[in-house]
Amino acid sequence: MAHIAQDSLATIYFEIIWESSHVRHVDAYLAADVSFTRDILPLGLKSRMRGLGPGDSVEMVFDPSDVTVHELGKIIELPHSRFKAPLVHDRRIKPRIGRFYPQRLIEDVPGTRPDSTAPFRVISTDKAGFKADLNHPLAGRSIQIKASVLDVHPPDTDSGTLHRWPSTLMRGPGMQARMAETATDFLGVDPFVRDDETDDSEFYAKSLPSSFLDKQALENVQKVYGGLLSDGMDVLDLMAGSLSHLPDGFKPGSVTGLGLNREVMEANEQLGRVVIHNLNEEPQLPFEENSFDAVVCTASVEYLTKPFEVFEDMSRVLKPGGIFILTFADQWFASKAIHIWSELHEFERMGLVCQYFFRSEKFIDLNTFSERGWQRLPDTEDVQDLDKSSDSIFAVWARTQAE
Repeated sequence: MAHIAQDSLATIYFEIIWESSHVRHVDAYLAADVSFTRDILPLGLKSRMRGLGPGDSVEMVFDPSDVTVHELGKIIELPHSRFKAPLVHDRRIKPRIGRFYPQRLIEDVPGTRPDSTAPFRVISTDKAGFKADLNHPLAGRSIQIKASVLDVHPPDTDSGTLHRWPSTLMRGPGMQARMAETATDFLGVDPFVRDDETDDSEFYAKSLPSSFLDKQALENVQKVYGGLLSDGMDVLDLMAGSLSHLPDGFKPGSVTGLGLNREVMEANEQLGRVVIHNLNEEPQLPFEENSFDAVVCTASVEYLTKPFEVFEDMSRVLKPGGIFILTFADQWFASKAIHIWSELHEFERMGLVCQYFFRSEKFIDLNTFSERGWQRLPDTEDVQDLDKSSDSIFAVWARTQAE
């Protein structure tokens, strides 16, 4: 078995582990062909990983000297006229408290570029203007990094491209956390309006794809559920379709599907019971109290137009200590997704779902998880796209209070 040497190439699974107020976060990235000759890794990590082989891992505190130092000089006050408001859904976006925006949207700020995608956060706003925090979203936080070796390749003989892995790993994480004492203003103007407000039952009666996700992303979703579900659980698949994404080998007590297309759900071999119900018309769930040990919702939370009511009632139908798990990606039916969903950065969407949990005040042990960097697996539907990255996946989950 090969071990990492000074000239090795390796496949490394990185996990950035950190906490914000009341939430634990893990942001994972699969880095293929990490060069121990030329690539830049988090400070001190190269020396700690030499000699490791597949299955080995190392954990360390992330050195804050690069992107996570919080500098007061990067907090600036700007008039509203300096915000280049984009036109989205036929209206001009306004800076809202707690939200992140690309720095290209602010004018004449030293250190920013006209094309910069680096985020800044709005930390206050009034009639005169707003205060922008240009620090990295993880600035000032305590961060752990875990690096697990998946494979070690032959020595690196190619000059190749230098990869700055700290920048890659930290691009996005932090944007899912709310500020310490202020809820993020996600709602704005008509956040739950959709482009297509026609009857949902008619829309989902059509022949639609079983899943937007590629094969690797589907497997990654299954791994999330597999790590949180236990055999014997009574499970509700919320807004179910032809696949429930439950892991192979999982032995539930029962699986109930709630959705709008009976024919599609009856083709789902993992469902033992099918319930037709439109949550956007009636957010109260048609089940007795304490009916389920777990609820899963895959690539569907973006279609809820009454999410606060649904999350509030979810605590009723879950048993004490029950778990509600939501997973999603960057693929959806654009016409049926709520407007706020498409306006947010992909990491901010986890923050929005966290806010659904926070608003209900019925859940504890809140977690977010992201996973990026995988390549697509061979599949009859996407063979031509094997050179593309697999869909990034995101998950948020919490539990009800135990008795």
